[in-house]
Formats: sequence, structure tokens, C-alpha cells
Amino acid sequence: MLHDYFGRPLNSLRIQVNASCNFKCFFCHMEGTDENAVTLTPEEIERVIEVAARNGVNRIKFTGGEPLMRKDLEDIIARTRRHIDGDISLTTNAYFLKERVKGLRDSGLNRINISMHSIREDKFVEITKVKALDVVEEGIDAALDAGLHPVKVNFVVLKGVNEDQVEEMIDFTARKGAMLQLIEYETDRKGENSENYKKYHYDLRIIEEKLAKRAKSVEYNSLHNRKRIHLQSLTGHWGTVEFVRPQRNADFCNHCTRLRVTSKGEFQTCLNRGDQLFAFRGKDDAGVLDMFREAVYARVPYWREADEGSY
Repeated sequence: MLHDYFGRPLNSLRIQVNASCNFKCFFCHMEGTDENAVTLTPEEIERVIEVAARNGVNRIKFTGGEPLMRKDLEDIIARTRRHIDGDISLTTNAYFLKERVKGLRDSGLNRINISMHSIREDKFVEITKVKALDVVEEGIDAALDAGLHPVKVNFVVLKGVNEDQVEEMIDFTARKGAMLQLIEYETDRKGENSENYKKYHYDLRIIEEKLAKRAKSVEYNSLHNRKRIHLQSLTGHWGTVEFVRPQRNADFCNHCTRLRVTSKGEFQTCLNRGDQLFAFRGKDDAGVLDMFREAVYARVPYWREADEGSY
């Protein structure tokens, strides 16, 4: 397994299989890329995974865009399972999930993250520009029925839009048997001065401190050292809430063990680092390995202790 110069092991790839989506969420960062129609073939993705697996990677996360817009995703997952005996997961908006979830599972998918940024139809449409809240809920149910545990429900907390729905979401996911993942609206240093960031960013520490007082127990996810709280919802259901709080959080970056793969065929060291792209498309195994190593050794925690403080 490779380590960067900060001693962080590299055991995980986050692979963007496409950069287009049927939803139009206004805060979407598209995995740090522009929306485009370029995609890697299943064979190209398998080659990258095979090289990475030989060098200590045992966790794969597939993202988009919306990954299920690819009809060959089951083939990609099956190819991945040839080389990865660890965790294979997927992030999706669940619009196409119900009909394909069993095929994804049978191809080798372990678990799934489903984006649902509102429990109220009007706000859901405001965020996604699509009337599909019922479809997303059906997707959550289908994933749970298929045994893709844990099912994580991703909820980006947005000031003035949905921050008042957190308790409803805790109860909703607890009743379903899913895990709620509260995600901070993030950006890079330059983006902190944007109107959208100032308008919508909500400091997750406020919610985290409030819910911690009700915690039955607290644990931490090895990826990013994310806090995970087990608690009872206000209606009496037991559930779990995980916090993804990257903004000016050195602890988050110090525990990053992941490298990104763009749909264009590049290793990207960090969501916020558009200047560190290592193109591997068209290269043989030795060339892919060279780019993989260069990317790992170029990794630097984006947020450092000196960056912490008030937003």
C-alpha cells in the first residue's frame, strides 16, 4: 500500500463513471469536474482498478453525475469485483434504482448512498428541479430490501432551504433502517466568497453539538474520521447520523485515504484541487501505475490546522 508524504495510506478510489445527471441540484460540484459527456469504458475502468488493487486499494466508490445513467454499470461493478474483495459502493439519486438494484447487488455491489436533500416535495423540487421524491423513497426501500446495508441517505444541509428538516430526516431514516449522512455544503478557499456559499452554507457543528447531547453512543468512520452518532429520534425510533464536515476541518483531511478518478481518465488528488490532475487514459499498465504513484505522492491535506477557525 502506498502512503503520501503526510503518512496517509491510499486504500480507496472514488471513480466518476460519468459527468451528467438527470437532476439539476444547484449546489452540485460534479465531483470537481465540469459537466461533460466523456466516459471511460468498462475495460479502462477495470485496468485502473486492477493496478490500484495491486498497490493496496481495497475500497471503491462509484459516483457521477448520476452513475445509473450508464447502462453498463453492472458490468463495471462485476469487473471491479474480480480485483476488489473489500467494499464496493455507489452514490446515486435513486431515480433509476428500483428496477436495477438486484442486478447491481448480484454484480458485486456491497452498499449504497442515496441522495435525498429534502423530505418535503416542494423543497425537493426546488433543489433538484425534478418531481421525484416518491421515486427516491421507493429506491431507498428497494436498496434495503436487496440487502445493501448500510443504506446511507445523503442530505446536504442548506441554510434557509432544509436545515429545519434534520429532525424529520432522522426519524425518516431511523424508521426505514437506513443511516442519515448529514453533509456540509462545501467549497474551496476562493468559493467561500461566492454569493451561493454565503447564502446556503450551514455550519454542521451547530447540529453536531446539539445531537451529541442525545447520543447513546458515538463512533468514528475510518474515512475522514467522521463522527457517527447513535441516538433516538423525537418519535422514539433508534437511528444513526454520520457527519461529513469537510469545510476548514483539518482532521477531515488528515484522515483522507482516497484518490479520485475523473470520467475523463485522470487521477485527481482532491475535490478542491483542479490543478492536480494526472491523466492515464491510453496508457498501458506501467503508465497507469506511474500516474497513480505520482498522484498519491502529490496528495496534500487541503485544509490544514492553520485554516481552521470561524467561517
